[in-house]
Amino acid sequence: MFQNLGFFGLIQKGGVTVFVLMFFSLVSVAVMLERARAFIKYRRLLSASYNVLSAGLGSGGLKTLEGLCKREASPLARVVLEGILRAHMGKEEVLRGMELAGRVEIGRLEKFLGVLGTIGSTAPFVGLFGTVVGIIRAFSDLAGSQGVSPAAVADGIAEALVATAAGLVVAIPAVIAYNYFVRSVQANALLLEAKSAVFTDAILDAADTMRDKDGLEL
Repeated sequence: MFQNLGFFGLIQKGGVTVFVLMFFSLVSVAVMLERARAFIKYRRLLSASYNVLSAGLGSGGLKTLEGLCKREASPLARVVLEGILRAHMGKEEVLRGMELAGRVEIGRLEKFLGVLGTIGSTAPFVGLFGTVVGIIRAFSDLAGSQGVSPAAVADGIAEALVATAAGLVVAIPAVIAYNYFVRSVQANALLLEAKSAVFTDAILDAADTMRDKDGLEL
């Protein structure tokens, strides 16, 4: 039935719905590529900045660490810097500030993931809608014609089912990518927490020192 149809022929058979699904597919692929690049960059920055900040803390203390954090454009540097800037406020504020900064960084990783999830969940229904419309059209043509063969009806239904197939083709990769990126966000959140914890003790010690100093002055 569709043996002589190429890719674009199948798209035309599927109707307007298939063109909508093609747009969904392009958006989905663009998000996948952009997020993959962002995750690779995140890992690279996290590893590099950890080495730089660790060396700075070991050689020059908290002041050197603060200067490095201000120069380093990395998630870890921003989290650690937030803790350093709150050191004079006490332990609770240090931990709270670093936690909030960490959430902001994880929020950046979650960018556009909602788009993937939405495409993955709605594409099958969009395809099903196109199929239902196509079947209605096929039976409407059948009712308005005389002497239509079963083969012609089957051809119309088969054309309508192209939309359902297209919806699944778009949805399945989007769902797989969405689940993968969600797991990656969780893994990267734990990694950021583990690496920032290395600097937390030094910041908390500084907070205690500042508090004791303020107590003596009083």
